[in-house]
Order: sequence, then structure tokens, then C-alpha cells
Amino acid sequence: MMLSGFETINSIEEEAKNIFGIVLKNGPQTKNNLSLLTKTKLSTLNRVMQPLEKMGLLMQSRIGESTGGRKPVLYDVNGSKYYIAGIDISRTYTQIVITNLKMEVAYKQHFIMEADFSPVKTVSYISRIVRSGMQSLGIDYKMLLGIGVGAVGPLDRQRGVIINPINFESPGWRNTPLKLMLESELKVPVIIDNGANAAVLGEFLYGKGKGFKSIAYINCGIGIRTGAISSATIVRTINDTEDAFGHMVIDVDGEACSCGKFGCIECYSSIVSITRKFTSELKKGRSANISKLIKDISYTDICSAAENGDELAKEVITGAGVILGTGLANYINLLNPGLVVLSGPLTKHSSLFYKTCTDVALNKCYSGKEGRIVFSRGGHFEENEISVGAAALVMESYLNEKMLG
Repeated sequence: MMLSGFETINSIEEEAKNIFGIVLKNGPQTKNNLSLLTKTKLSTLNRVMQPLEKMGLLMQSRIGESTGGRKPVLYDVNGSKYYIAGIDISRTYTQIVITNLKMEVAYKQHFIMEADFSPVKTVSYISRIVRSGMQSLGIDYKMLLGIGVGAVGPLDRQRGVIINPINFESPGWRNTPLKLMLESELKVPVIIDNGANAAVLGEFLYGKGKGFKSIAYINCGIGIRTGAISSATIVRTINDTEDAFGHMVIDVDGEACSCGKFGCIECYSSIVSITRKFTSELKKGRSANISKLIKDISYTDICSAAENGDELAKEVITGAGVILGTGLANYINLLNPGLVVLSGPLTKHSSLFYKTCTDVALNKCYSGKEGRIVFSRGGHFEENEISVGAAALVMESYLNEKMLG
């Protein structure tokens, strides 16, 4: 009887999983190099690799350069054998990707999270898209290893429950057993984490974070979502939330925040706060080069106006960037990441916001003065950061559960 994808992966011995993981994350390898990396005799390595080749997980990809004598054979992951679905559930949209084992996107679709998108309706849409995506790719559904979800928190990660997210247009998302719902619909294992953790994992293992010991990911949108990896382990915050950085107090006498505190970073550097600040100044009599009613002005209008030289828009965007950059400097001083990825709608639509954030962070953090911090706008996977990272959660759950914490 033909095993499903997740049954196949689970049947592999730990030594074989280690070999597979090395090739997956580092690219094609010769047996001699794998022997050196794993400190395994070639005879043992041949035995360990045999089932990986038989199952179609590893294959001979090409002949390498000779260093004297016979040219070596390079072994690579068979990207077309098995697939993973990655889901990004945010407050405004849900995106679904289907990737191969190398985290290359083979299929992508999304839908807007309108006011009637309850958990039941959302899961129904996701299930239909995953099945139709596999069908359109011509892939047997049994080759789907599992589904990873990067969701807005807070979460009960172990049980796969979305607890009480704010700013969802649709009611009914409180204590949503998302893992159980998806597994019941799609009949494959589901692993859930907050979206920022998914994104930082994907970037660390398969993107621009490769080669760094520690990296941070900041997503600037309706809220500020943050994920970090230190010494190859995801940093877990209190209650496993992804907005802890956004609720770092930057001004003890500052504005009231939705969390009940005052002066949080999110009060000044989110889509909501930028739009509120800008429209508030217009109501006071300030002018701006935007030909819309105040109630219709969006953050993209403000970002565009700032890029085109509008003074009020530049003032508001710069102010938001200074606050975020100051908080980011504190964050960098504590975690010492080698790479910081700034992503999300604000970073995407405003080069001024991104430049202000990074300039302030570099000027105010200790390590930045030594030129040790690398910044990336959008990261390797750009708008697919969370959904591809969610797919990476599945692969990592099979290969290295310790890294997920």
C-alpha cells in the first residue's frame, strides 16, 4: 500500500532525517562532504541514504568538479516528490501557497477577510483552495506532507487554538480550534504558530538568514508583529504572542494603547496610528496634497504623498519611523541579531518609513556603530514571507522539533 507523504517522512530514521535536513538547507552535497559534516563512515552513510533515495526524497542531481580522480556525484532534494501547504491568516487577508520541499512556491492564491469570514467560512475556503491547488498542479493529494499556518495571535500553539485576536472584521474568532478544524477538513497534520515566527523561521532556514546565528523579523502593518531566532531557536514571548515588541513602552506619558498601557510603539508606528495622526492634523487645519475626503484617506495615500514630497505626510511618516527605529535599537541591543528583516505594508509602501527606521536604529544601537547589523527590506520571500514560513514549520516539525521550542 502506498504511504502518504507524512507517513513516509515519519518512517525515516533520525540519522536519515539529519542527512536529508543538511542537503535540504545547504544545497547539493557529495557523499564525502556529508561524511565529513556528520562524522559518519561512508559505509554507514550509504546505508542511511539508501531509503532516502528509494523513497525519492534524495536524488543524484549532477556531477561535481573533480579534485583529482573520478568526478563526484552531487545529491539533492527531489523538489517534485512531496509538497506542503502554507497558510497566512491575517486580519485583512488569507494567503495560501503550495510549496515543494525546497520552499519554492508552485501555487498561490489569496482572499480578503471580509466581515462575513467566520472561522467556518475561512476554513472552508482554505480547504477548497488547497485541494484545487493540488489538482491543478497534477499532484496526488497523498503527496501533501501537511499544512502550516502562520496566524494572528494570541495562540495556544500546542492545541492550535486562536484565542482572542483583535481587529478581525468577522466575529466568532475567539477560542477557535483552527488545527482541529483544518485537520478534520483536509485529513493531513496541521501545525500552527504566529505569523511572525513562521516568517522568521522561513527566512532563517531558506532565505537571507542563512549563515546567521540570530535574526529578527518585524512586520509593520495594522499592528507590529515580531519574530526572532537566537542561536537557531525561536524566541518565545509571554503567552506566545507576536506583538510583544509593538507593546514595548517607548513613552511612559504617551498615548493610550489598545492593550491598556500608554506610550507603546504601536501607538505611533502602525497603519492605524499613522492614519489617525495624519487625519487629526488635517482636522486641526493643516493641509496636504491628497484630493480625498478626510474619512476616505488611507495609509497608502499618506505613504504616496510622503514619497511625492508632501510636508505633512513626510512629518507623520518620519515621526512613526523614529519611534519604531528607537524601539528597534533597544531590541537589537538585547538580542544582537545579525540580520533584521523589516516587512509588511508600511515598509512595502514607504521607502521613507524604512529608511528612517533603519537609520535611527543604527544610530542608537551599540552594535550598529560597529557595522555588524544587516537590514533587509521585505526579506527573500517578500509578500510570501509568512505563508512560505508556515510551510517551513511543517518541514521543521518533521526534522527538528527542538528548534520550534
